[in-house]
Amino acid sequence: MVADAIAYHPAVAHYNRFVATTVGRDKTLRTVQYFSRFLAWYTYRTNSPASTVALFDGVKKNFGSVRKAMRLGKFVEHFKAAAVAADAKGMDPVLKFLAVGRQLGYAFYMSFDAMTYFDSVGVRKFDGAARLQREAYRAWLAGLLCNVIA
Repeated sequence: MVADAIAYHPAVAHYNRFVATTVGRDKTLRTVQYFSRFLAWYTYRTNSPASTVALFDGVKKNFGSVRKAMRLGKFVEHFKAAAVAADAKGMDPVLKFLAVGRQLGYAFYMSFDAMTYFDSVGVRKFDGAARLQREAYRAWLAGLLCNVIA
């Protein structure tokens, strides 16, 4: 009886719909990651034991790795969106160029970020990871600028 009341509660249904999507899971993980970042900073600033600071810092890093793993195949969506934007008819050429630039910027960001995943989690280290991550951030900035200008 009580289990049915909990299982069929509208709040539970809303939560299930929210985490059933990748975006919902990412928002939840991002919230936990950023809250852990705040707690790591706060515990450091209040002279808490180093083990407490390390705990929250480790949680922050682990959730960051999980979020990066969830983005591994997402670059394909952005390449497809760039192709759709390039094929759009009747669109202002400048806006079309900016839409394609935005999607390509995000696609290359996701691609380069995915290439550095195994280095970031410690599976296989390689020398070019720092350069690839820097290029990923530049591609993200290019996509962001195209979005702001449009």
